[in-house]
Amino acid sequence: MILWIALTTSVLYAAGLFWLALKGDSGRFPLGPRAQSCIYGLSLGVYCTSWTFYSAVGTAVSNGWHFLPIYLGPILLFTIGYSLVSRILQLGKAQHTTSIADFLSTRYGKSGSVAALITIIATIGILPYVALQLKSVGQTLSALSPNIGGVINSEGVVLGVAVVMAMFAILFGARQVDLTQHNRGLVLTIAVEAIVKMFALLAITLFAVLMLAGTDVTQINNTRSFGEIFKVEQFDARFVVLTFISACAALCLPRQFHMTIVEAQKDHPDRLMRFVFPAYLVVIALVVFPITIGGTAILSAGQTSPDMLMLALPLSTGADWLAILVFIGGFSAATGMVIVTTVALSGMIANDLIIPLFYRRRINHAILSQSLLWIRRLTIIGVLFFAYLYSRTIDSTTTLAGVGIISFAAVSQFAPALIGGLFWKTGNRKGVNAGLLLGFAAWLSLLIIPTYLDTNPVFQIADDMLVSAVIISLFLNIAAYIIVSINTQANIIDKAQSAAFVSMEYRTIGGDRALKKMRVADYRLLLRQFVGDERSRAAMKQLGTQLNGRTYTDLDVADDALIEMVERQLSGVLGASSARAIIGSTMEGDPIPLEQVVAMFDETSQRLQFSGELLQTAIENIDQGVAVVDNDMRLVAWNSRYVEMFDLRDNLIVVGRPIADLIGHNLRRNGLDENQIEAEVSKRLNHMRAGRKHGQEREQADGRILRILGNPTATGGYVTSYTDITADRRSGRALEAKVAERTRQLTEVNSALEKATRSKTRFLAAASHDLVQPLNAARLFTSALHEEIGNKLPKAKKLANDIDRSIEMADRLLRALLDISKLDGGGLQPEITTFPLAPIFDDLRSEFSRAAQKKGLILNVQITDIWVETDRNLLLSVLQNLVSNAVRYTEAGSVSLGVENESGKAHIRIDDTGPGIDPKHHRRIFEEFQQVGAQTKREGAGLGLSISQRIARLLETEITVVSALGEGSRFSLSLKQGQPKIDNREAPKTRQSRTSDLVDKTVLYIDNDQSALDSLSALLEGWGCDIRTALSPEQAFSAFPTPPELVIFDYQLDDGWTGDQLFEKLCKNWGRHPAGILVTAEDTGRTKDAAIRLSVERLLKPVPPAALRALVSQTFRKA
Repeated sequence: MILWIALTTSVLYAAGLFWLALKGDSGRFPLGPRAQSCIYGLSLGVYCTSWTFYSAVGTAVSNGWHFLPIYLGPILLFTIGYSLVSRILQLGKAQHTTSIADFLSTRYGKSGSVAALITIIATIGILPYVALQLKSVGQTLSALSPNIGGVINSEGVVLGVAVVMAMFAILFGARQVDLTQHNRGLVLTIAVEAIVKMFALLAITLFAVLMLAGTDVTQINNTRSFGEIFKVEQFDARFVVLTFISACAALCLPRQFHMTIVEAQKDHPDRLMRFVFPAYLVVIALVVFPITIGGTAILSAGQTSPDMLMLALPLSTGADWLAILVFIGGFSAATGMVIVTTVALSGMIANDLIIPLFYRRRINHAILSQSLLWIRRLTIIGVLFFAYLYSRTIDSTTTLAGVGIISFAAVSQFAPALIGGLFWKTGNRKGVNAGLLLGFAAWLSLLIIPTYLDTNPVFQIADDMLVSAVIISLFLNIAAYIIVSINTQANIIDKAQSAAFVSMEYRTIGGDRALKKMRVADYRLLLRQFVGDERSRAAMKQLGTQLNGRTYTDLDVADDALIEMVERQLSGVLGASSARAIIGSTMEGDPIPLEQVVAMFDETSQRLQFSGELLQTAIENIDQGVAVVDNDMRLVAWNSRYVEMFDLRDNLIVVGRPIADLIGHNLRRNGLDENQIEAEVSKRLNHMRAGRKHGQEREQADGRILRILGNPTATGGYVTSYTDITADRRSGRALEAKVAERTRQLTEVNSALEKATRSKTRFLAAASHDLVQPLNAARLFTSALHEEIGNKLPKAKKLANDIDRSIEMADRLLRALLDISKLDGGGLQPEITTFPLAPIFDDLRSEFSRAAQKKGLILNVQITDIWVETDRNLLLSVLQNLVSNAVRYTEAGSVSLGVENESGKAHIRIDDTGPGIDPKHHRRIFEEFQQVGAQTKREGAGLGLSISQRIARLLETEITVVSALGEGSRFSLSLKQGQPKIDNREAPKTRQSRTSDLVDKTVLYIDNDQSALDSLSALLEGWGCDIRTALSPEQAFSAFPTPPELVIFDYQLDDGWTGDQLFEKLCKNWGRHPAGILVTAEDTGRTKDAAIRLSVERLLKPVPPAALRALVSQTFRKA
């Protein structure tokens, strides 16, 4: 009964290991840094095999303290000597090491012979040890049920165990081409097995202690006491040798090197990683004492062999459940060792024996290119097959400890090359090969042959055959290593690698490689085929970063740094020696074309590209769900987020599952009618096969919104990513609602602002009208008074002139303030036209020539044919202000107005010989109410330049000033030149003006301000006109039944009327369109438009009397 329970428990335990490994590979167990460190340390517990589990107690019973070295050696190495382990770990990660053979091969010039020799020695030395692990399963079953032969075939059970181990090793240790990639599921499983082993040992220890507590002391004394078992004289040469080779085995055993170096995720272990493994071994060692003492009574009766004492102890008291737990612990110890050992050995055999053999002999490269992973998998099967065959030849009296010690002695031959390679630069490949051959030969002749043939060694220096064999073999190994290395010349690769390992100097090993003139494209192609596009690009980018941002182009000659990087990357897939051989064919002009070498591993490259494990590292920790299919539209990779998004069952989400099944599943979950599913699936498959990119957002039945992006791969597959954007869309909708609300509020504010602007505009118009009206009336009254006085009263005439000048200054100040308000409020917009500068210059000459003559100044105005493209009136206003300032502030000399053509620009300048302006005040003069220097004594409010500069900026230019004290001033601005227009109209003939032009001319003047009517009426009557006035439309209609010769009208009238509307109405009543003048204080676009529409002149208030008379006379002459 107990046998079947044990077998059933073993099957369930094995299934649990498979499940755990699958979950570990899928990333279902997210682990923090401390947990990862614990798992790493526990995974090193693979060191504890069925030997350390069963035979440690047997050794303690037979030889006392001699059980301890197998624990003491690794404990000392990982505590006192951990700097050595850390150094190897750092170098192994830097060199992309895949095994102990690859590590030593890389150190010694990337020598294929070193890698091959180490692989052969490791295989021969460890295969019996693997076989004995399988044998231990049968032995423990026999211990559980002595009559097992009558129930089941124990050899069949062992074969079944070997098959299961092979499956596990293949599934979780040979899934990816790159051996340096972390096997998360394998490491997690080995760590759990370590916990199971410890739990079983602690359970049997507690049982032994309880048994001792309940046993008669005389019975114990009649057997063997603690002192009789553990004697001081046992600390002998054998103890020391066993400690040394155990420490060597903790690093040099392929499985230990694989777990310690290859599977490590860090190159600098933390404190927790460092102490978990030694602490684990301390606990395992301590439990041996109570179990040994508790089992002496059974051994004294000769009931069982020492190796099976741990099972016999619970069975002797009927504790079958504990015996089964101990069996599972031993089963864990055996399976863990076998799985990791076969994974490590398969990589070494494939990379260092089979692949170089195929490559060098050029045997069917096409087969090799398609079978890299299968070579490793078949190697696993081969190793376990031969181990099984060997297990059938092992004698039942062979102890686990005996075979284990022989294997430890074999791998200790690697220690001289390993330690010497880290600290002695002179060591080279020839010395290593010589040392390994001599040491291995001594191991065979002094330990293996005598042990298996039961004969005496041919030579022995000590009574203990193990001590003699280890000392002699290691002495010969070290001597040959040193002597040959010293007496042979190392090549440049040996020296470079020696520096990299001994001095930690990662120098190039290229030497004369650059002379080969190989292109970057060749190495890029080689790298891409072996490690895939993504890793190839990442490696090239990382290299460029290390070289301070350097970039390589395909036509560049490959340098040493590039070749070194390619070798490191290939080493992770092929091992250092095979990678070196591939690089050598490219570099040294191998007759095989590079394309053929690349083709060797084309299938490998594709597998790497689509490997779920490789992709897992990149996609597992992203928020998007990702699914990858191959060119057969079958699922090859995915991440856990994809599974969660679509609630996929385990039987659906497997490698090789047609993607059509998953698409159909998702469509059904979204409620699509069954009749439509097939057509929709076919549509999506056709889209993917065609390799078309797609992107869309789709709402699921549960309300989630997914963004789906699909992209084809280079080899015909397809990658689809799914992003849950539900929160984003909800936030977007909320944001849209908030934006709509803000937009509504902004619209309301803008509407209110527009109303305020319109109100301000109306205010400015009203202010300009209402404020200017009194000034206009005052100037007209003053002019009429001046006409009336004539030369009769000189003092009164001077007083009238002073009044007129004061009114003019007030008018100028008021207009400046209104202009600033318009500019700041945006009420003044330029009307761009193309026109000649000559008429403006003529107007300025006419306007300022009299003022210049009064001051004795020379006014120079350039004759020009340049045209400009800008607003004519605004430009005239700016130039008027600048010329006015020049005339006003210049006491003697001249004022000049000119223009130059500079690169398509009209550069207008105004020069004067005035007092000049200190450069420190150049900015101040353009500020409101600012006058500097001598200007402060002059008339004006300091607004002219500020307004002119604002107008200039409105015209997209700038007024610049060049001036210094005592050197005069130059103000200038640049404008865009315009194309001249041809005017074919005849120039009007001039008439000689007569003083009697205005006598008896009928004039109608319309204004809603009585003072304006009175002042203008007085002025026109003084000129001899027959003038009638009107305050309202009614008075206007009755003033002249027949049309007058001239109508002068204001723009703003009462009762909602405007001057243009009333003028049009009067013309309609008269049936004729008399001449007209629009007199207004509003300098806006609508008054300009009104004057143009009615074909009348426009004059701005306050009206200069001279300008009014000239305009009235001109109007009558035209009529």
